[in-house]
Amino acid sequence: MTRLSSAAMACGWLAAAALGASMLVAPACADDGLLIWTPTKNSDTAYNARLGTRVPGWTNASAGVDVGVASAVKGGRVDTPVKVWGRVTASQLQMPAYQLRRDIDVRMNALTGGAAAEVSTSNKRIVSGSLDLELRRTVGLTYDGIAQQWSGLNVNQAVRLSTPAYGTALVVKAGAIDDFKRLGAGMALEQSLTKSISITGSLERAVGSDLLAGINARYSLTW
Repeated sequence: MTRLSSAAMACGWLAAAALGASMLVAPACADDGLLIWTPTKNSDTAYNARLGTRVPGWTNASAGVDVGVASAVKGGRVDTPVKVWGRVTASQLQMPAYQLRRDIDVRMNALTGGAAAEVSTSNKRIVSGSLDLELRRTVGLTYDGIAQQWSGLNVNQAVRLSTPAYGTALVVKAGAIDDFKRLGAGMALEQSLTKSISITGSLERAVGSDLLAGINARYSLTW
């Protein structure tokens, strides 16, 4: 049996286990929010569903499987990425005008063997009655399953100014990958139409690359 087929089989077993656990905890603990089920439409040709559970009695930890269907163009080749994920909330502080959260995330692509480990910190505060400010930093490592080696350190930082009353947000971000060998920056304008639908326009550029511009519509549903 090859490494690829072993990873796919392991993912299948984990998905089945997550489904079984979800069926067991959902009827009795629906109010506790132990079941994670988030279908998302990223574009007209990309869909994703996150399935998982939080650990009963310790809801700061969760794990599950992401299953997706994506194509670069309509009628083109369809990819079905399957990723195993886990998250632990290392610290969390909730105050009337200030929020702090630190998460540890681990993801593995069951089909390619690639993986990523990240530590993210989010500081959010109410600047005024109509303006929120969020500072977010992510430090991570990625593993190339095909080359079978870890890449260098990746660091990303973002500042997000949002007006909750209008559902509008401006995001300015900068980052470095592979031990600061490549630098990049960008900005995005987000507009929430409803609690489930949002539109984002973005501009990004990395050193030595062309400017990238895009508009993305996102629809998500969580229960």
